[in-house]
Amino acid sequence: MRITVVTVSFNTRQIIEKTILSVLSQNYPDIEYIVIDGGSTDGAQEIIEKYRTRLAHYVSERDGGIYFGMNKGIDAATGDYLLFLNAGDVFADDSVVSDMAGFISGHPDVDVAYGNSEQLLEYGAYIVKPSAAYMNHKMGISHQATFVRLPLLRSHKFDTRYRFAADFEQLSHFYLSGARFAYCDRLVARVEMTDGATYRHYIESANEMYDIIESRGVDVSRERKSQIRRKKLTRLFRNMVPAPVRKPMFRLLAKYYKVL
Repeated sequence: MRITVVTVSFNTRQIIEKTILSVLSQNYPDIEYIVIDGGSTDGAQEIIEKYRTRLAHYVSERDGGIYFGMNKGIDAATGDYLLFLNAGDVFADDSVVSDMAGFISGHPDVDVAYGNSEQLLEYGAYIVKPSAAYMNHKMGISHQATFVRLPLLRSHKFDTRYRFAADFEQLSHFYLSGARFAYCDRLVARVEMTDGATYRHYIESANEMYDIIESRGVDVSRERKSQIRRKKLTRLFRNMVPAPVRKPMFRLLAKYYKVL
C-alpha cells in the first residue's frame, strides 16, 4: 500500500524543514512525499530544494491559496491513501505511517482512517481525541491526522470558494455521503495552532463553517450566535491582556474549551 503525504507551503522558511524531516524519517517503505509551494519569497524554496531528490513531486508557483495547493497535491498523488501535513506540523514519531498503514490493512473497507492529534497552542499542548460523529456540525477530526482514500478525494476536491473551512466542507461531505470512517486510537500528528490562516482568522473560519452547514438546510443560527460571541470575547481578551496573565488563564479554560 502506498501512502501519499502532501505538504503545502508558502513563506514558511522558519518551519518547513521540521515538517520535511518528520516525513522523510518515517520508517514505512512506501511513502510518496509531495511538496506544493505557493511561490515563496522568504527562502523556503532553498530549504525545500535541499531535499528535492527525496520528493516524489515538487512545484513552486503562485496559486490561489492553501486549498488550491492541496488540490494540486491530490492531482499529483499516486498513493492509495493521502494525508495532508501542513508546513510546521509534524508526525508524532517515526512509526506513525507504518502503524496507520497497518490499521488500514486491518480495515480494508475504510475510506477515511483518522487518529489523534496534539494541538500546540500558545498556552500549552493538548491531545485531542476526535470523533467523526460530530462531522455534521463541526470539524470533528483533524485533517493532519486523517488518511483518505485517493479516489474519494478526487471525487470531491477542496471547494476553493472557501478560504478557511474547505477541509470541513470536504470531510463532512464524505461523512454525510456515507463514506466509511474508522478511528485508530493513536497519536498521529502534532499540529501547530499558533499560526496559520485558520488560527489568525478563527472568527471568519467559524462563520464559513456555519455557512456550509446552513447551505445544507440545517438551522444553526443560535449556535452560530453563541459561538461567534465567545470567539469575539476571546479575541478581545487575547489582544488586551498581557501574555503573562493571559496564558495561565487560557490553560485553565482549555480544560473545557480546547480551541480558544
